[in-house]
Amino acid sequence: MKEQKHNNHTQGQEGSRALDHLLDACRFQPVDNTRIKSLVHEKIRKEKLARKRRLRNICVASLSAAACIALVWFAGAGGFTAPSPDLSEASVSELAHAGYNEVIVPAGQRREITLPDGSHLIANAHSRVLYPEQFKGDERHIFVFGEVFLEVAKDRRHPFVVESKGFDVRVLGTTFNIRNSSDSTASVVLVEGSVEIDTENDRSVRLRPNDMAELLNGDVTSLTRIDPDDYTSWTKGLLHLTGMPLSELTRNLGDYYGIEIRCHSSLADTRVYGKLDLHKDIDTVIESIREIVPMKITRSGNIITLKP
Repeated sequence: MKEQKHNNHTQGQEGSRALDHLLDACRFQPVDNTRIKSLVHEKIRKEKLARKRRLRNICVASLSAAACIALVWFAGAGGFTAPSPDLSEASVSELAHAGYNEVIVPAGQRREITLPDGSHLIANAHSRVLYPEQFKGDERHIFVFGEVFLEVAKDRRHPFVVESKGFDVRVLGTTFNIRNSSDSTASVVLVEGSVEIDTENDRSVRLRPNDMAELLNGDVTSLTRIDPDDYTSWTKGLLHLTGMPLSELTRNLGDYYGIEIRCHSSLADTRVYGKLDLHKDIDTVIESIREIVPMKITRSGNIITLKP
């Protein structure tokens, strides 16, 4: 018994000496506060990114079954066919359980929505918006597919985050336009305030008023100065044309009216200037374009073809 107590005492002394050596080493080791802060911030950033991706995956997955039901209803109201993201895991019950509402806008229409925090948005044709019944937590999240114009209520304690295909737009209170297309292109136009675009490859780009960021596959490819009215006039049912290529114009009109417009390659790069009234039917709008660009127009069912 005495021998055991002696061994325990000896081990205790050795442990105490080892601890003293460790403390001495730490005491004289300079602390790199900058590196510690950097590591902490990096850990927080990675955790936030992982959380955002999990949230996006859950909500986008939850979108699919609800989208299927909405498509049936809208199909009888103008032949609307919404884009179909990869939503194989969805269920309506998951969407309802998450407390999210969904709005799908058919071709040729726009939809105004007031969010729970008082923010206001206008969703363009062929757009889909997913938002909660009540915002909870440190951030206000909504999900956007298509084109949406937003006026965000200011709340510095709860940043507003628009999640889209491959990127997020983070704001405190501002007015901007966001658009993404089925061909993996997207754009963000800032009218007033300040926004920051966070891409999934960890790149962040801050915009100033009158900036437009263009994205491809979720990555920012260009940042240019523009007149926001040229990109937000659709909210008033107008389309400002300041040299838009005819191929891009017909693609936008096709998305808006829910039809296919085929533009001959020889006309594709023709620049178009003027204004179009989107309250009018597509045939009238195409005739208005022909007054600017000489061309032949043929229509077969839901397909319009433009030739020189």
